[in-house]
Formats: sequence, structure tokens, C-alpha cells
Amino acid sequence: MDANQIPEATRFFQRATAIRPSWSEGWWYLGTIYFDDSQFLKARDAFVHFVSVEQKQPGPGYGMLGLAEFQLKDYQKALAALERGRELGLGSNAGFVHTALYRDGVLNNYFGQPEIALVRLTLVANQLAAEHPEAAKDTVLSDSGLLDALGLAALRIQKLPDEIPATKAEFIRAVGHAQALIALQDRAAAGAELKKLVALYSSEPGMHYDYGVYLLKEDPPSAQGEFRREIAVSPQNAAARIQLALEFLRLADYKQGLKYAQEAVALAPGNFVAHVACGRLWLGLGNTNRAVTELRTAVRLSPGSPDAHFALARALSDAGQTREAAKERSEFERLKALSNAAER
Repeated sequence: MDANQIPEATRFFQRATAIRPSWSEGWWYLGTIYFDDSQFLKARDAFVHFVSVEQKQPGPGYGMLGLAEFQLKDYQKALAALERGRELGLGSNAGFVHTALYRDGVLNNYFGQPEIALVRLTLVANQLAAEHPEAAKDTVLSDSGLLDALGLAALRIQKLPDEIPATKAEFIRAVGHAQALIALQDRAAAGAELKKLVALYSSEPGMHYDYGVYLLKEDPPSAQGEFRREIAVSPQNAAARIQLALEFLRLADYKQGLKYAQEAVALAPGNFVAHVACGRLWLGLGNTNRAVTELRTAVRLSPGSPDAHFALARALSDAGQTREAAKERSEFERLKALSNAAER
């Protein structure tokens, strides 16, 4: 392999892994050879063997498995493998880590998790900037693939970047450009761009929502207005209603917030955040039974969410169910610790 005699190297790796199936390094090399040669089915099988026998650092193998599954268009398996690789650690190869996190972000958005997608894609932008300190902004803002992915996630459009219609390409990339500025902590420039975009594309679904999310820090009352405009443009938009519900929860306007939370639950019954908002608002109104019911639903929909368990623990405590409340609080602490460790 060092001499670039790839066919011969492949043959020897095949023989070696057949003789010793537990040789993880051999499966790794075999998988990367197949992947580089666009033999993605064989690459996937090799990395399946790798992660089954590698004990010390399986994370990069899961990452490569996810990339192979992506090329094979088995997107559900690709995302599961990429997420597993991210949790275990993808290693120190910057280019590989960027690619894996980028695909992870793209697929999270594709499967309806744009908030997670933005976290992953923002991390890619930050890493690119850190690696090119002399031209950080130019490096990030010239990455068209990253801008397209950021734009799709910010607008909550469940498509892959190569599925963007030509008629929407300029708009989506422009939104991605503003989102990249947010990732780079240049909020003033991002805000100026978003203000222009919301004027130019006021009838485009997702545009008012994206601007509203940006305004939540700087100008919450104006953010509320943008979320209402989003609902006018997209009457079936549950996310804007969730944002309004959470904002009214923050303001302790529980009755107004509950209206939006219940509408969100009706539009997106599988969205656990809608149920969390609804439960917390019921709790604010003193209806612990309704709160517990909604928050149990939230935990069932997303058992890995620390926030859902924390909210349920509080509701159960208020309802006098102290033993179950303690159990939920313990689960919250466990999940929070895991989440913190994964982020580190």
C-alpha cells in the first residue's frame, strides 16, 4: 500500500483478514481502499467488521461506516453510524472530522432535526475558522456546500444540498451565508443580512422564522412579530408556534403561551418540544395533572432529552409524586452528564 500498489495491497489485506478476522487494522485499511475506489458496498462491509472487532477507538470506524452508508443512500443507517462515531470520538484527522460532522448535520436536517443540524454545522464552521486563523471568515464563507447546508437547516427545509431546486439556490445560499456569520459570532453583519433577506423574501416559508430566532437575543418583542408573520405565510408551521409558546412561558403569560403550544401539539404531535412547552405552561397555570400527562408524552417521544425529564420531575414533584419525581430527576442528571461529556 505504501508503494501505491493498490490491487496487490487489497489482495493481501483480504487474505490477512480472512486468516485473522479480529485484525481491526486490516479491516480499516481494506475499508479505506474500497471507499477511495468508490466501492462503497465493500467499504461498508469492511467497516462493519472493523467496528465489531476494534476495542480501543471504534469512533472513526463508525464515522467511515456512516460515510459509506451515505454514499449508498441508506440515510437512516448513515445518520445512526455518524452519531455513534461522534459520541465515541472521530479522531484527529481534521478533514475527516469535518466531512463526518457535515454529513451528520445534513442528515439531521433531512430527518427533521434542524436544531441539531445547526449545532453540527456550526461546529464545522468553527473548526474551519480555527484552522485558518489568517483567513477564517473567507474560508468559511467560500465553502458553498456548508452554506447550502446551513441555509436549508435555518429555513427548516428537509432536503439534501444536492436536491436544492435551481429556483431556490440563490435564496438558500444567502440565508446560509447569514447563518455562517452567526456561527462566526459576527451577529451584527448577520443581522444586517437577515434584515435585507426578510424584506426581499417576505413570502418565502422559513424566512420570518429564521429572522425571529436571530432576534430572540437582541429584540424578543420583534421576534414575536416575526414568528406571527411566519404563521401567516406558513399556517401549518409548528416551530413558530413553539417559539411563541416558549417566549410567553418566559414572560409568565401562561394562557397566551398555552394557546400556541396546543396548536403546535395538534400540528406536530410527534414533536417532544411542543409537549414540553405545553406541559410547562399547564404547570404555570396550576394544572399539574395536564402538565404530567403532556410531559410523560414528551419523555416517551424523546427519552434521551434531559430537559423533558427535568420538566417531568418538577411536575411530578408539584403533584406530590415524590418517588417518581426523584427517579426522573436522577435520569435528568445522568443524561445531562452524558450530554456534557459528548460535547467535550
